[in-house]
Amino acid sequence: MFGPETPHLTNQVFDAAPTGFVLTGTDGRISHVNKYLLNLFGYSREEIVGKEVEFLLPQRYHGQHKLLREEYSAAPVTRRMGAGRNLFARDAEGHEFPVEIGLNALETPEGTRILASVVDISERIRLETAFQNIFDASPYGMVMADRENRIVMTNPRVLHILGYRPEELQGMALEQLIPERYRQGHASNTHAYRTHPTVRAMGGNRDLTALHRNGKEVPVEIGLSPVVWKDARMTLAAITDISVRKKMVLDLRQANRDLEEFAHVASHDLRAPLTGIAGLVEWVMEDLGEEAPESVKNNLGRIQARVRRMERLISDLLAYARAGKTDAELSLVDPRKVFESVLELQPPPEGFTVAIESDVPPFEAARTPLETVLRNLIGNAVKHHDRAEGRIEIKAVAEDSYCRFTVADDGPGIPETAQERIFQIFQTLSPSKQGETSGIGLAVTKRLVEAHEGRIEVHAKDGQRGAEFSFRWPRFPTKQLEG
Repeated sequence: MFGPETPHLTNQVFDAAPTGFVLTGTDGRISHVNKYLLNLFGYSREEIVGKEVEFLLPQRYHGQHKLLREEYSAAPVTRRMGAGRNLFARDAEGHEFPVEIGLNALETPEGTRILASVVDISERIRLETAFQNIFDASPYGMVMADRENRIVMTNPRVLHILGYRPEELQGMALEQLIPERYRQGHASNTHAYRTHPTVRAMGGNRDLTALHRNGKEVPVEIGLSPVVWKDARMTLAAITDISVRKKMVLDLRQANRDLEEFAHVASHDLRAPLTGIAGLVEWVMEDLGEEAPESVKNNLGRIQARVRRMERLISDLLAYARAGKTDAELSLVDPRKVFESVLELQPPPEGFTVAIESDVPPFEAARTPLETVLRNLIGNAVKHHDRAEGRIEIKAVAEDSYCRFTVADDGPGIPETAQERIFQIFQTLSPSKQGETSGIGLAVTKRLVEAHEGRIEVHAKDGQRGAEFSFRWPRFPTKQLEG
């Protein structure tokens, strides 16, 4: 192939190579091609050999390519052709496809020959385009940095988060997006990551912030992934703006602190005076004895009833404040036995029947909060029933990774317009019960369920008797959020 003295084995290797090869003289005429290239372009050997190499290119490149070929023949070196530009070839049917071409000058007895390797990179281009589309459309801020920690690519979302234009971030050192106080430590962390690159979250347990273009800091979460992009090792950083979440968490913590403080004040500063009032009323009643006028006795009795109501209200407020805590100890819970335990401690009054249904196997859960929720729902079904006789159905069914508990009754029902309101604190639907309930029970129940990653709902239809409360409780413990 390279001349009469070239070994036959070399011809076989050339023909069997998994890359297209074209051998030309300095005049650009094709002298040899291998089978891979013939298959790639769809020509026979006779159709190609003897033609100028431009024969394999789109017509629009012919003139420019001849000039470049002549320049290369004057000073041939091993290099990649078209660096920084997209190259295209044309097959026998006139279809164009992207290629990568490498050039190598060979000295043979017949003179200098130019060996060009030709690789169809259509699939690579499709994959790169797909990646670019995903990269640009990602709902997370994306930054690609090279081994020198220079930014080579960004997506629209990160531009929105940090307030930059694309050209401003291109080539910028990644450290410039980090507050000054973190930069020294970031350099050593970057070196350690380059040495052992892995997919991981950046910052460990530390709060991270990025610098906005206006100089303000943005709370962020950052995930790092080592990738290879265009034959180079890169680091892909996914950046999430958590400003809204951070504010919500802080507001929620402050609300919980305020609630706990209020409950503490209510417990210590209100309970003691109420106890004193109750004691004074008892002394007055003892001093007056049986000879006290009936109206006075009634008024003193009303005072005692209101003191007891205030004490219940304080106890309920404390229960509500503590309901959001999830540090209860986990144990193996059997739903059927939990039902039986609740009914044993809080048996329904005579005239009420309770049906139990459960085929859920025991699972790990916080038993005390779960029992409290069921006790509240069963107690409400009895307390708000409008008849001396009633039926309550309680059941548990497995639902994916949750257990769905249901408490249904045949009471007066709940108007659809009130079904959201009943879970709010100090809300009750029965005016006649105002003196007997604080309207906190369902609020506590909802708070307990949601604190344990569940959700509670009520189902009832206007004009129909009965209401059904159902809530989901996780059957598999998950890691609790700190704070």
